[in-house]
This record gives sequence, C-alpha cells and structure tokens, in this order.
Amino acid sequence: MRAGFGRRIRATGAVAATAVLAVACGGGTSNTGNTSTPKIGVVLTYNLPGFWGNYLKYESQYQGELGANLVGPMIAGVESPGNEVTQQISDVKSLIAQGVKALIINPADSSAIKPALDYAASKGVPVVTVDVAPDQGSVYMIVRADNVQYGTKSCDYIASHASSPGTIAMVEGDLTSLNARDRAAGCTQVISSKYPNFTVKAYQTKDWGTDPAVQNATTALTAISDLRGIYVHWSVPEDGILAAEKQKNKQVLLVGNDGSPHECDLIRAGQLSATIDQPADKYAYYAIYYAQQAVKGTKYTAGASTDHNSTIQTVAGNLEDGLAAPLVTKAGDSGSTQVDSTSLWCNAK
Repeated sequence: MRAGFGRRIRATGAVAATAVLAVACGGGTSNTGNTSTPKIGVVLTYNLPGFWGNYLKYESQYQGELGANLVGPMIAGVESPGNEVTQQISDVKSLIAQGVKALIINPADSSAIKPALDYAASKGVPVVTVDVAPDQGSVYMIVRADNVQYGTKSCDYIASHASSPGTIAMVEGDLTSLNARDRAAGCTQVISSKYPNFTVKAYQTKDWGTDPAVQNATTALTAISDLRGIYVHWSVPEDGILAAEKQKNKQVLLVGNDGSPHECDLIRAGQLSATIDQPADKYAYYAIYYAQQAVKGTKYTAGASTDHNSTIQTVAGNLEDGLAAPLVTKAGDSGSTQVDSTSLWCNAK
C-alpha cells in the first residue's frame, strides 16, 4: 500500500456557510517517553474482526508515519460489554487525566456521547470522531463517509438488479447510531422515490449484534414470499446470512457495507452481490491527522475541498470530512468500482 495520503485542504471558490472552528487546545508535552509530541487519546467502541480489526492495524501503521503519540485504544465493548456508553465517558475522563491534548472517539451512541464531548470541551481538549457522527455536542472534525449514500447505493443496486415487484429486507444496525439511521434513510428514500414496485421491510438490530442480525435475515428469508434482496448495514453478519440462505435453499441478492478483505473475497466468489467501500485506511489516517491539526489550532470551513476527493461539510452542526465510499461489485457495473481495483483497501498488501 502506498504510504500516506494527501494532507492539504484547499478552499473552494464559494465557501459555504461559514462553520469556522476555533479550536481550544492545551499545552504541554507527552510523558510517555516522547517529550516533544502531544499525546492523543483513542476511544473506540469495538475491535471486531473485519472493519475494526483492520482499522486498528492501519492506526498502528499511520501512528508511525505521522509521528503521532497515541494513547490507547480504549475499547469500550471489551472493557464493559453492554455498557459501552458509560465506559466511553469514563475512558475520556481517564485519558484527559493522563494529559492527552486531543481525542479520537468512535461513539457508541450518537446522542449519549454528549457528556463525554462536553467534558472534553470543558478541559480544552478537542475531539475528532471517526466512523460515527455525534448528533449532540461539539467536535473539531468528523471523519466518515456519507452514510446516507451507503443506503442509497446499496438499495439502488438491489432494486436495479432484481425482478420487480418485490421486497428488500433491510437488516439495520443499532439506530442509536447516526450511521444506522442514515443508511436506513438512504435505502428507504431511494426505493420510495425511484422504485415504486419495491418495498422495504426493516429489521432493527440492537448493539449491532451478529446473531440477532442473522436471525433477522433468516426471518426475512422465511416470511417474505417476494423477497428479492437483503441489505445488511455492516459486514460481520454476512457469513451467517449466506449460511441461512443455503440452509433454506433460497438465494437472493445480498449487499453489505464495509469493504473488508473478506467481503471482497465473497464478491469474487459470487456469494456477496456488492458492498460499500468504507475506507478503514483513510479513516485511521485522517482521524490521526485531524487530531494533530486540532492540537495545532488549524481551522477549517464548510465547503472546503480536499486533495483526497472529499469535501468538508456540516453534519449535525459539526464539520465532517466526507470521504469517498464507492459501491464495489464483481463486474464493476452500474458505476461501481470493480472488486480487484488496487484503489480499494481490501486489496492493500
């Protein structure tokens, strides 16, 4: 994999509504052996295989390339399973007590993370959230792709490749996450506006649980006579869903989200129809990069374009670097990226 990504942000000709962030950052130096580099604390929800396992590998790689001094990661789902929100608030306070000058947080809950964000703000510690956007509280930057487009592209692919009329089963993630809500909205909106002969049957999955997600998909395979496809909001349940299809001798289009190496292998094997490339490599790189910029006090504005094919936009009152996340298919059809493309992190060596 080519080391690093572009780091410059350039303003567009017309800068949209001026969301300029004045970043409060503390002084001081690291006390972990590197006395010249401020410490950046990392608070995540999960370290599951697939997306997050790969994210952590990239985080370790880019820590060295960017010269960052990371503390953590604290993994709430490991430290306190089922109590991730409270654990993340505790982790934030602990890391600030250890002298971190910025935080990278993957919120377990888009709303319930607010007390942690408020506490960090009260201590002058800027926060970058990665993968999940908060819908309450203030952060320096959100690093994530447009999750509405995840749902739009996924369900558009199913409807455009399946026989009509029919039903799409959507196995949602936990709707306490803005990501799950955005993906659900994208799917339902594109079907209602573009495919009147299709309907969407949604199944919510609490805590992004793998077994409940597989059970939801199994229920859909059993109960929906005109089932044409399954859209699952994340990749981990896919193997279980494929096994359920085999057990019931009923194969339908299956589209997931993440773009992990295993998903790309499933697409090549003709088992998974498509996925959305959620760029774990760029998530890790830019989470660290923006945390470093926060410590420096760099300011960004909504409407600025970047040198890595994205735009700084406003999401729930905060700035977000909306990273590109293409649809990935075996043939590279329907405007998608072909699964063997070297541009995809699933093919990185």
